Amino acid sequence: LFYTKSLGLDPKWAGFAMSLSVFWEAVTEPVMGHISDNTRSRWGRRHPYMLSGGLLMAACSYLIWAVPDLFRGSQMSIFWYLVTMNLLLRTGLTMFFIPYLALGFEMCTDYQDRSRIQGMRWVFNMIANFAGPAMAWTFFFKDQGGVQATTVEENYHHMGATFAIATAVFVVLVCLFTSRWGKDTRHEPDRSEHGWFKAFFIEMKQILADPNPRWVFVFIFIVCAGMVIVSSLQMFVYDDFMHFTAGRFILPGGGELSHTSVAHGSTMIGMALGALVCTRLTAVFDKKGAVLFGGALSIFCNLMLAAIFLTGWIKPGAVWSVGGMELPLALMVFVLFHATYWLGNGIMLPVSTAMMADVSEIRKLRTGEVRDGGYSAVFSLAMRLAISLSLVVSGWSLAGIGYQVPAPADGQEPDAVWRLGLVTFVVGSLICLASLVAIRFYPIGRGDIEKLRREVGSAG
Repeated sequence: LFYTKSLGLDPKWAGFAMSLSVFWEAVTEPVMGHISDNTRSRWGRRHPYMLSGGLLMAACSYLIWAVPDLFRGSQMSIFWYLVTMNLLLRTGLTMFFIPYLALGFEMCTDYQDRSRIQGMRWVFNMIANFAGPAMAWTFFFKDQGGVQATTVEENYHHMGATFAIATAVFVVLVCLFTSRWGKDTRHEPDRSEHGWFKAFFIEMKQILADPNPRWVFVFIFIVCAGMVIVSSLQMFVYDDFMHFTAGRFILPGGGELSHTSVAHGSTMIGMALGALVCTRLTAVFDKKGAVLFGGALSIFCNLMLAAIFLTGWIKPGAVWSVGGMELPLALMVFVLFHATYWLGNGIMLPVSTAMMADVSEIRKLRTGEVRDGGYSAVFSLAMRLAISLSLVVSGWSLAGIGYQVPAPADGQEPDAVWRLGLVTFVVGSLICLASLVAIRFYPIGRGDIEKLRREVGSAG
């Protein structure tokens, strides 16, 4: 938005720059996992990269908005500045995130606590996702004097500086509060008999050949693809299918809250609630059962939206008259099932991440090798590949259903709008169902890890 609206960069070049950075991230994450696992330092395997990568990420989150005059002379100079800053930003993110994810595996050795810590990580992730955009639009992008706020460059500078400082502070705090898990690894033996480059590919081959995480990798790829397709299309559903943009709630102070904001905000609340309850579900159903429960819940809710709105049982914009008041019935029903769909996803993602920690522990118990970074990197890579593919599929889906860009003056064709709902609600459910078929083959349960721990303990 900034580079196209404020600096005038062609949207095609802006999109290409972003795609390059995503590809770079997919390449560097497995490398970062290998580097972190094999680091020997006084401060441990994870913290040196978390601190340096986090501060690099913070600096770039400001510099990406502060384009020097030297690079403003042409489209190509702006493009290459955007590419460079994005690559540095993604590099910092990878340096922080992969060791950070692996540190979570190491902090919790208890089978149940792994789900708890991953659940809390997703809760705070959703809080940040909810608060960040809300703060940006509230404090930095208020239209004033008839000027569209997103075209004012200084607004981006102020936002970038604020978020950069906040990022740096939280990175330092995370490193300080987790420093007691930074075990000195300077004197640990190097188990590799090969050079670094060859050892990296051997490790990746071993992780991919390990039967224990195989179906989790397949699951997370499929389920993330489905979630991204739904999340990419749901904004079009809000606008064209449900017509939420026309609806407004009048707040006590005289402000307004759009129905779109309510619907979109409910997705993050649903995800956070799912992450909160996932620990209890794993205690009752074990991890595979909790994932199956979350997936079944998501499928049910999306199919209910299809049954209610695609059939016309409740029409978009329908209201319910109660005591002289008109309540937005369509919005209420939509938010109920839509938020619960995301609640199911909020269960699946933390629990599947905790599964990776279990798999990594099994590898360590059997071989003595610490591969938390490697397993977390391949898990993250599967998610990145799913996101990249599903964004392309979302674009193809819009074209395939006959969605017109730019929109005609009298709106989209009714058949195209109906097919939009069909793809979002039904196809999204079918993709989720395919992911549940995959996770059924996951072979590890609570009893397997406890048995292996006893065997290793008795052998020692």
